[in-house]
Amino acid sequence: MEGRSPRGRRRTLASVVAESLSRRSEARRPAAAAAFAEACGWPLSRELTVRGLGPDGHLWVVASSTEWARQLEGISAAIVARVNERLGRPVVVALDVRVRQDRKG
Repeated sequence: MEGRSPRGRRRTLASVVAESLSRRSEARRPAAAAAFAEACGWPLSRELTVRGLGPDGHLWVVASSTEWARQLEGISAAIVARVNERLGRPVVVALDVRVRQDRKG
């Protein structure tokens, strides 16, 4: 199922679901996570995990390595814009990126 955004662009089902969920306060985090995965694309999103959405609009993301964290930080403004476009309104203001710490023992 694809529709058109107000600007005439095609929208994916994931974008429509993310936008619908973002209107419900209890579903803002899953909506932002879905929009983030789509905004990043498959190769990048498989190396990143959304861990939360703060009340200040910061999306907490954990990267699988320092290299992936740097990659995301370099394009964070574009990703935030794409996430908000998919949500249909400004929800995310910034990304807080951390590197996953492997647990030992």
